[in-house]
Amino acid sequence: MASAGSAGAGPGRLWRWNRRDDAEHAPVLDLTDVDEVTMTLLAPPAPFQGLRRRVVDQFTILSANRCRLARSVNWGPLDAVLNQVVPVTGAGRVNTVGRLPPEVLVLLPVSTLSKRALVAFDLTGPSGSDAHLMPYGTSVALQGNLIAGLADPLGVPLDGPARRMVDAISRFRPGRLSGNYPRLVPARERPLRLDAIRIYLEREAELAVPASRLARWQDLVVDAERVLAAALAEPFDPLSSSETLLLAVGELWRDPDVPDGRELAAVERYLSGFTAWIDALVGVGAAAEPVLTTVAEYGRRWEALAAVTLDPYRPFLIKTSEELHTVLVRGRPVFRRSAPVWRQLLHPAALIDIDSGGTGSYHVSIGTDDTSIELDTPMMIDLFGDPVPRTYIEDVQRNREVYAFYTTDARRLPRSRLVVGLSVSADVSRVTGAISLLMLLTAGLCALPIELAPDAVAVITLPSSFAATVLLTRERSSLAAWVLGPAKTTLLALLVTLAVLAGLRAAGWHAPPDPPPPPAPSAVATDPPARPAEDAATVPDRLGGGTLKAL
Repeated sequence: MASAGSAGAGPGRLWRWNRRDDAEHAPVLDLTDVDEVTMTLLAPPAPFQGLRRRVVDQFTILSANRCRLARSVNWGPLDAVLNQVVPVTGAGRVNTVGRLPPEVLVLLPVSTLSKRALVAFDLTGPSGSDAHLMPYGTSVALQGNLIAGLADPLGVPLDGPARRMVDAISRFRPGRLSGNYPRLVPARERPLRLDAIRIYLEREAELAVPASRLARWQDLVVDAERVLAAALAEPFDPLSSSETLLLAVGELWRDPDVPDGRELAAVERYLSGFTAWIDALVGVGAAAEPVLTTVAEYGRRWEALAAVTLDPYRPFLIKTSEELHTVLVRGRPVFRRSAPVWRQLLHPAALIDIDSGGTGSYHVSIGTDDTSIELDTPMMIDLFGDPVPRTYIEDVQRNREVYAFYTTDARRLPRSRLVVGLSVSADVSRVTGAISLLMLLTAGLCALPIELAPDAVAVITLPSSFAATVLLTRERSSLAAWVLGPAKTTLLALLVTLAVLAGLRAAGWHAPPDPPPPPAPSAVATDPPARPAEDAATVPDRLGGGTLKAL
C-alpha cells in the first residue's frame, strides 16, 4: 500500500499520510482490502449511524413493462470513521489516525438489490467520477464476513461448515432455476417439490441425490428454514435460498474453499453444521435477531458494492440508475375497497417497491413519461398487501403527473409498497366514454323489434365510424394502451355486436310482415240489378214503336 511520510522516518516507525490540500498529485490511499472499513459502512454502529444522510429515489414509469429508478445517496464525510476504524497492526500497515490524503479508495455499499439481472444499470461516483461495481463473488465474501462479525460478539462463532453454507446461500441466484428450468418453478407462495429440487441439483450442480437421502436432508433443515423465514417476516418465496436451503446445496461446489462439494456425505456435514449454528443462535435469544435477519435477507438480496475514490473530508453523492419491471394490477381488493368493481377495473394501479430503510431522510417521487396518464394518490401497503396504518410521512407533494413524499422518522417500515392508481386524462376518458355510450345505445336500438327508416340507419353508422377510429388509433405508450384496455375491449365488443345485428337484419330478422292479398273475382255470372218501375215504363220496347206506358 503506497504511503507518503515525513523525511527521515526510521525503519521501525509507521508511515503517516500527510494532509496537503495544495497537493496536485497526491497519492491515493487504497482501503478496499480493509474489511473493518467495509463492514462499518455496511452495518454502521451507533456512533456512525448518520453516515448515510439522505436517499432520494425517483421512479418513472416508462411503459407497461419498464420502470426506471434513479437513486442518489448522500454520504457525509468519512474522515471520522477512517481515523478510528483502520487498525494499526502488523508491519507495514498505514496509520491513518489524524492524517488522511486528499483521495481515499474504499468499497462503498451502493444498495441492497434483489437477486435479479441488472438492466441498464449505471453508476456514478462523487462529482461525476467513475465508480466500479464489484463482482458478485466479492459481495458474497464480504456478506459472509459481515455475518461472522455480527455473530462473534454473541459467543456463537461462524465455524467452517456453517460459513460454507452461509456463502452458498448468498451465492445462489433464483435465475439458475427460474431461467433454466421454468417448469420446475411452483405457483406463487407454494414450496418447491422435492422431485423438482432433485432434478435441479442433478442438472445444474451435477449432484445426483437419491430421493430418500434428499427427504432426510429436508427433515434436517426444516426447522432452520422456519426460523429464518420468521426472522425476515416477509411473504414466503420458494426461490429464496434461505427458505429453501436445499437450493444452496447446489452452490457448494462453486466455492473454491470446498473441495468436496459434490460428495453427499460432505454436503450432509455442511448442512448439519449450519443447522447446529442456527440452533445456537436461537438459544441466544433476541440478541441474535440481527444475525438471523441478515442471513435470511441474503437468501433474497445482495449487497451491491462499488470501488469509489473520494475526499474523506467532504460529503459526497453516489448516483445509480436502472430499469425495473413494471408491476401492473387490476381489480385490486386493497386499493380503495369502497370503490365499485367497475371503477377498479377501469382504474388500474402500479405497484412500486420502496426501500426506505436507514436512519437518514428518505425522499421518493413517482411519475410517468406519458402525459396522457394521470396518477391518483397512492396507498402504502406492506409486503403482505395490508394497508400500513402509520406511514410517518412529513411532507407530500402531489398532482396529476407526480407524487412525492419525504420522511425522516426512524420508525418507518424498511420496505413497503405504494399502490399508485393510474387513469387516462380527462379529455381522453370523456371521448372514450361518450363513444362507448353511443355504441351501447345503437346496439340496443338495433336489437329492438322495430322497423328502421333509411335515415335512422344512416345515423346508426356514425357511432361505428367513431368507435373504429378510437380502436385504430395507436396510444402514445404501452402503458396508456394497457390502462385503456378494458374500454377498448368494450368498444370492440359493441362494434362486433352491432355488425352481427346489422347482418341479421339484412337476412330478414325483425322485417315487417307482408300485406294481405286482395280477394279474387268469382267465376259465376250474376244478373244485373233490377231497375225501378218508372224507369222500366220509359224503356222503349222496340225500335220505332211506342212505350209500354203509352200502350
